[in-house]
Amino acid sequence: MLKIGIIGIAAVFFAVLLKRDRPELSMLLSVACGTIIFAFALERLGTTIEFFKGLLSKLPVDSAFFVTMIKMLGIAYIAEFSSSICKDCGHSAIASQIELFAKVAIVVMSIPVMSCLIELIGELL
Repeated sequence: MLKIGIIGIAAVFFAVLLKRDRPELSMLLSVACGTIIFAFALERLGTTIEFFKGLLSKLPVDSAFFVTMIKMLGIAYIAEFSSSICKDCGHSAIASQIELFAKVAIVVMSIPVMSCLIELIGELL
């Protein structure tokens, strides 16, 4: 986390310095820094996914549910990242559309999971 904090603070410092004379470079620096931090986050997420795969192999649960949950998590992270970059660049309307699409995509992906859950509840009753 210290490394990410230093990268972020350094990027903001240089972006502020560049913004006055070269605003386009300032924006590119922000996007590049965000991408680097996002790559570090994906690396950590991969470790977490491997942990849950091991845990899942020990439980009597269909792995399709886990894959769906990971995909939904990925949609949420990518949407947040993309939306933040759009907002930083002054395009809040596009950011809102990205967020809306992500929400719709997550709802659509959750339909099979919800349907199985409703079936399971029906069997229990």
